[in-house]
Amino acid sequence: MKIQINTNADKVNEALTKIREVGSVSIDGDNTGSFSAKGVKGRFLYDDGTLVIVIDDKPWLASDSMIESEIKKFFK
Repeated sequence: MKIQINTNADKVNEALTKIREVGSVSIDGDNTGSFSAKGVKGRFLYDDGTLVIVIDDKPWLASDSMIESEIKKFFK
């Protein structure tokens, strides 16, 4: 599953801080990394105002739309 969000670097940093409170974040470069929280594992790439998140694993009961909705809450 792939999610694309138009945002800014400050919002991305805020979201990563919130994810660290409930899971883990690994930054692989200036704008790329991976995360794991509440059974959801994925990767992200932030470039020029666009954040792309790829979900690699999720609980089988969690629908794609539910995961996307929860992730987008970090950017409101």
